[in-house]
Amino acid sequence: MTPREQPVQPSTTGDRESSLHRVVARIGVVTRDFAASGAYPFKSYDLGRGPMNLLFALSQSDGASVSELADGLRVTSSAVSQTVDALRAVGLVTSETNPADRRSRIIRLTDAARVEVDQFQRAYFDGIAPRFDALSVAEIVELDRILSLLRDPGVPEPGPRDEGLRPQSLNDRSTAP
Repeated sequence: MTPREQPVQPSTTGDRESSLHRVVARIGVVTRDFAASGAYPFKSYDLGRGPMNLLFALSQSDGASVSELADGLRVTSSAVSQTVDALRAVGLVTSETNPADRRSRIIRLTDAARVEVDQFQRAYFDGIAPRFDALSVAEIVELDRILSLLRDPGVPEPGPRDEGLRPQSLNDRSTAP
């Protein structure tokens, strides 16, 4: 193993904390660089963070119920319903009766919204991929493995579920979907 390939083993809690701070700072630099480019989807809609979170959650599936979205976004079903209504009004999502349970609805991105999300994700990937050129395939696979631990659904996420978020409009800058 070359020195670059040898894993660093923190010897104390301080080393772990210092290393974690450096990791978070490096992630922040990468995301700030991309954000500074001004590239983001749905610019003409002036969407807040909550509606954007909902759209990106929907982009990861072929549709979801209001309760599934609420659980995944850690907000109330009411907040999701209000946001879905607003997004539906501007043509970014559809809401259809769930054939498996006619009491619920399936929310999906419209074809135009899906194209916009896909184009954004491709541009984001193309912009960020060069940052990883110094890593070998094995290192990227290991980084993927490590980062997947951060998203393990078996590990509770920090913070309580926010029951009080209610978006007033699409450009509400709160964290509600």
